[in-house]
Amino acid sequence: MTVYHETLKRVNAGEAVSRPSPPVNVSIQCDNYGVEVRWEYPDLSQDVHFFVEVQDHDKRKNSTTPNLNLNISSMLVPSPTNVYYVIVTAVRGGQKSDSCESKIFSFNEQATADIKCYLDFPEVELSPKDGKLHIQFINPLELYRNTPALRNLNNQDDLEYTVKTKERVNNTTCDAKAKTCETSIEFSEHIRVSQNYCVDLTGKIEWGRKLNLRRSCFKGDIRIYTSFTVYLYPVLGVVLSLLFITGIIMLLVTKINSEIKKRSIAAFPKLLDFKPTQTHLCEPLRLHPDAVTTDLHIEPKEQTTFKEMYSDEELNSRDKYVGSKDSNSESPYRDNDLDEADQSDSEEGYDCPHRPQAHCLEMSPGDMVKGYGP
Repeated sequence: MTVYHETLKRVNAGEAVSRPSPPVNVSIQCDNYGVEVRWEYPDLSQDVHFFVEVQDHDKRKNSTTPNLNLNISSMLVPSPTNVYYVIVTAVRGGQKSDSCESKIFSFNEQATADIKCYLDFPEVELSPKDGKLHIQFINPLELYRNTPALRNLNNQDDLEYTVKTKERVNNTTCDAKAKTCETSIEFSEHIRVSQNYCVDLTGKIEWGRKLNLRRSCFKGDIRIYTSFTVYLYPVLGVVLSLLFITGIIMLLVTKINSEIKKRSIAAFPKLLDFKPTQTHLCEPLRLHPDAVTTDLHIEPKEQTTFKEMYSDEELNSRDKYVGSKDSNSESPYRDNDLDEADQSDSEEGYDCPHRPQAHCLEMSPGDMVKGYGP
């Protein structure tokens, strides 16, 4: 009996030595894209691995790893309650250690859990618009669609978010199908003068999924200043309108004048017909040579002699006056000269035989003129 008891004690002592130590300090790290469980082990020199089991009420999933951490995002069963805890056990050979459990965690803010997992609010873009501060960010329902926190949602779950400033709190909703969410918020003149605008944003999705607080600030002037184009565009509009109206009026006037002219021509067709009645007057002038009689006969003009112009008495007195000159000598006056003088006198209407007594006077030797007197 003594030998048997000693042998039994030795077997129990070997089994106690061969059983691995349990892990300690199991913790949960949850972020936007998943959940990771971590733990500690006192002696890593031992050839051990760890058995990890995720439990959601009555559902369990497990996995094995030699590391001191494991991403359990794919092991989380989609559930509206989203309440989980993790059990970690060390295994060496066929021996298991005592289990170590984590605290209960959940993505549901309303659930009874020790650890609440929240999603980070997306990056926010701030800009001035219409005298307000314009807020824009990516829709978290689009950004975190495939994460453990949101992969069991449907398209009817909208985002409700809050924009808080020093002066007011604005609550608004972003549609689940929208790619981006945006809104605008006003500020008082006092804050506008400082030109420093800060907003705090938080959000919530169906089934109590909450977004962490994000604070964003914008420094600059968001006030509206009248632009030159505000006056330019109305002026251009008025000018173009006037030009358009003027063009229409000109077209109407042209059309009315054309109609009046057509009616006038229809009312007085013959009065306005200016066709020439004597068409031969419009023919070009043609020159025809006149028939000229080449058989012309010019009669010489009768010439009046000196004797015919003067009476016998006048001739006798002339002969006496001449005196010493030879009657046979040639007269200083040629017949032609007398004829010309006679011709000029006759043209003036005077007839020598009817004149008062004419005397031939010698003004100089050989120069004789006619004189009238008693």
